[in-house]
Amino acid sequence: MVVSRHEKYAVAVYLLVTVLFFSLALPYANGQELKPLLFLVNGELVPIAYEENGIVKGVVIDIAEALGKKIDRAIEIRAMDWPTAQAQVISGEADALLQINCTPSREEIFSFSGPLLPSEFVIVRRHDQPEIKRLADLEDKRVAVEAGGFAYDLLRGHERIETVLVLSVLQGLESLQMGDIDALVADRWIAEYALAQSGISGIQIAREPLEVSYSQIAVKKGNAELLELINDGLQEIEGDGTLDKILADWRGKNVVYLTEEQIMRTVVGTVITILFAISFISIFFVVKLKRLNHELEAKVAFRTQELAAANEHLQLANAELERQSTLDQLTQIPNRRGFESLFERAWGLSLRYQQPLSLVIIDVDRFKSVNDQYGHLMGDQYLKELATVLRETVRRPGDAVARLAGDEFVALLLNTTENGAVHVAEAMRSKVEALSTQEAHGVEFSASFGIATLIPDNDMVPTDLIALADQALYKAKEGGRNKVVAASEI
Repeated sequence: MVVSRHEKYAVAVYLLVTVLFFSLALPYANGQELKPLLFLVNGELVPIAYEENGIVKGVVIDIAEALGKKIDRAIEIRAMDWPTAQAQVISGEADALLQINCTPSREEIFSFSGPLLPSEFVIVRRHDQPEIKRLADLEDKRVAVEAGGFAYDLLRGHERIETVLVLSVLQGLESLQMGDIDALVADRWIAEYALAQSGISGIQIAREPLEVSYSQIAVKKGNAELLELINDGLQEIEGDGTLDKILADWRGKNVVYLTEEQIMRTVVGTVITILFAISFISIFFVVKLKRLNHELEAKVAFRTQELAAANEHLQLANAELERQSTLDQLTQIPNRRGFESLFERAWGLSLRYQQPLSLVIIDVDRFKSVNDQYGHLMGDQYLKELATVLRETVRRPGDAVARLAGDEFVALLLNTTENGAVHVAEAMRSKVEALSTQEAHGVEFSASFGIATLIPDNDMVPTDLIALADQALYKAKEGGRNKVVAASEI
């Protein structure tokens, strides 16, 4: 049978239309377009994953975006509190967790992908303790680990190591500098970045890691289809060099903090090499080039110092701005905004580990009448001294005091029972009462304390604890003031 040219064109057009139709209709085979995959990440792992001006950035963020392109699926990435993120994947509210290390306990509830990012967990110590190098050196010492992290699981089985939970690596570095702990175990990338940004001195990182592992992507146990899709994408970005390029880009950004001296040595070495080569040509050129070299080095050193000073001033200004935004200017303790941030983290930590969380609300008795009679200057001076007393009484890592407003303060006590909170509050009340007898004031002061303690669960909200503490404070005021009342007494 002979087929005409027009018939051949018609068949070709028909096949082309058919292919286009099925390629466009495939995502709608079930009546709707495929939803974006929701990946959750701990937003406090700078520079691995962090949030800046509402945008999630970091090494694993770039890897996840490249993964989405390879598997042809849109991926939405959100940063949030790590225990909450894990709970959302378990409940099916999210699809996967980014940057998580596999442990036996986690394998019971999650399925893990292939390797994502290498992690070195190292010991961070003070300069005066170089003997702390390996795991055995941590025995009989207080060692801080980030709550919910791999380092916590790494040390949990060692009975002779006292682990102290901190909310962030930066908080651990601050406690280490103050001498509240003996060492900190953390991811090398995160610890180095936090040291560089904070300017904390007197601290060094051990060279040899305690553990080298690879972080992974975790999905809900049994989600084999999504896990296979993720693994296929990871193999593609590793095979075509995409992963190596991403890691090289981020390593280049980190090297800026570490290799400035090496860059100077390279520049000087290159110039010296050139001078030696020219010396074979003419003594005259050698002398002349040496003089030019000295001038160049002086200019480079001057410009480098200028740039370093400008960068340091900018970092200090940014850190101070952030600190001031959460600090009460009169008492120099956290303000309401700072308290809300601390409270949110403490609630999530207590929910994750099912530990009691205690809240103490402190209100100065008859403070308005004192201001009216003796003036605001005396009132302000007393508030500052009161804040100092509260801060010196609450000293455990993770605990905090803050000024809510006016003459109202609050103390946040992690892993503390109601009896423990009552003991702390009584100590504060006694110190406040003793403070009021100082001759410098010329007037007696006192304060009332309301205490509430809860072990949070998923049916509670943080305001439940605040409401109970407020009720207890009201009873303390109603009962004559200068009292400590716990919510269980109501």
